[in-house]
Amino acid sequence: MKNKKIHDSVLELVGNTPMVRLNKICADVESEILVKLEYLNPSGSLKDRIALEMIEKAEQSGRIKPGDTIIESSTGNTGFALSTIGRLKGYNVTIYETMPGKAGGEKERMMKNVGAEVRLMEPEVIDDLRERSVAGSEVELPGRQLCLEDEKTDPHVWWARQFSNEHNVNSHHVTAREILDQTDGHVDVFVQSIGTGGSLLGIAEVLKKECPHVRVIGIQPASSKELWHAGMDFPVTEIKGGIVSKLLKSEAVDELVQITNAEAREMTHRLWTEEGLYCGVSSGANVHFAMREARRADKKLRIVTLLNDHMDRYLTEERYVT
Repeated sequence: MKNKKIHDSVLELVGNTPMVRLNKICADVESEILVKLEYLNPSGSLKDRIALEMIEKAEQSGRIKPGDTIIESSTGNTGFALSTIGRLKGYNVTIYETMPGKAGGEKERMMKNVGAEVRLMEPEVIDDLRERSVAGSEVELPGRQLCLEDEKTDPHVWWARQFSNEHNVNSHHVTAREILDQTDGHVDVFVQSIGTGGSLLGIAEVLKKECPHVRVIGIQPASSKELWHAGMDFPVTEIKGGIVSKLLKSEAVDELVQITNAEAREMTHRLWTEEGLYCGVSSGANVHFAMREARRADKKLRIVTLLNDHMDRYLTEERYVT
């Protein structure tokens, strides 16, 4: 889209996010780290990309019509993106909010503020977590089951199914093309946290074709009960699997790693204070492993990652959430 002086809708501001080179954090390494500021999307996260794409494809197919209700299970970012975009387009929106603790209440208020109905669900598994990071693909499962039941009982309800919707992945083919344009087609390493897996798989699929040498790293929270590795079989059900199953079977990801909440928070604070980049904790996780790659490289690399969301959703609790 050409630059416009006046936009007709905030929806025109989804995507085309800027890229910034880290300076102070990278002062002692030869490689460069470039971060794409996804928190500058209208609702404050990269999930605006998938929300807009999934809704518009559902409209085009006739699956969703005026007066219908969009539903989803979410730890927050997709819920707020669907609430923002769905309400702007005139739909009812209901979100099963599965983020634990005070942060769940904070995100509940955000979504209610834009007109969504929110059903807050405290994850039963939270007491069993080894530490304070949260694997969205695990805590969202009870909410997904309720979404499935709601959709089956009401033809005017459409479940976005972010965990398995192909348009989640496809929307990030666009993100990848933006990255290639901003880097003049030169990317040596790409790093991204895995929630539904849509951003990692969508971007990796394009980068692997255009930059065959690129190394792709996916990150899980240390609290994850399911330890993933490339090539593994991952169960597919009506509420589980989806994009993650495809990602693990593909050749798009070269390494899967885990990170603790404390490690992710430490780098997030550095991004705030040293770079003036007011991102969330998953962004800190991304940059932590980008720096790992920079430190162990024996030549100058161009490492690209995403700053997934804004710090404003971590004011009451700082958790690495996917």
